[in-house]
Amino acid sequence: MVALAVGFGVSAVVFYAAVHFLGRLALGWVPSGAVSLLAAAGFAALFLVVDSGLFGLRTPMWQRQTPQQHFFRRGPVAGALLWGLDTGLVVTTFRVTSMTWVAIAVSLLGLVPWWAGVFYAAGFVIPSIVMIAVVPYRPDRADRLEPIWVIDRVSAFEPFVRGAAKVVFAAMAVASIAIAVI
Repeated sequence: MVALAVGFGVSAVVFYAAVHFLGRLALGWVPSGAVSLLAAAGFAALFLVVDSGLFGLRTPMWQRQTPQQHFFRRGPVAGALLWGLDTGLVVTTFRVTSMTWVAIAVSLLGLVPWWAGVFYAAGFVIPSIVMIAVVPYRPDRADRLEPIWVIDRVSAFEPFVRGAAKVVFAAMAVASIAIAVI
C-alpha cells in the first residue's frame, strides 16, 4: 500500500502542479478574482449537466484500467507503484463523476494552489488504507487477490457519490458566483 500511495501521491501532485503552471502561462492575463470565479462557476454548472445525464452526456474519461500484468511481471511493490503512478494522473482511468474535471479547471484557473494534488491523493489513499486495514485476513481465501465483497461494498456507494457530486457542483457554482459579485 505504501508503494501505491507514493506513486499516486507523486503522480497527482505533479499532474495538478503542471495544470496549475500551464494555467498561469496560458491565462496569466486573466485576473484571478471575479473572472476566474465566474469561469469556475461555469465549469461546475457544465459538469452538473454532464453528470445529471441530460442530453445523453456522461463523465468524460478514458475507460481503461491499469494493466494487472504489472503486478505479475514486476512484483507487488513495483506493480503497486506503477498502478499508483497511472491512477494518480487523474484522467487515465475510470471515474465515477466529473469532479476531477472541475478540480482540473479550478487548478488551471489558479483558484487552488499548485500542490492541490496532495488533497486529491489523500481522497484516494486514506480510504484505501482504511479498507485494507478493516478487511480481515482469511487463510481459507489466500488464493484470492482481493476480497470481492469489498469491491461490491464500495460499488454500492456509487449512487451516493454521484448524487453528492451534483450537490457539490451546484453549491460550487452558486458560491463562486456569490463571491465574484461581492
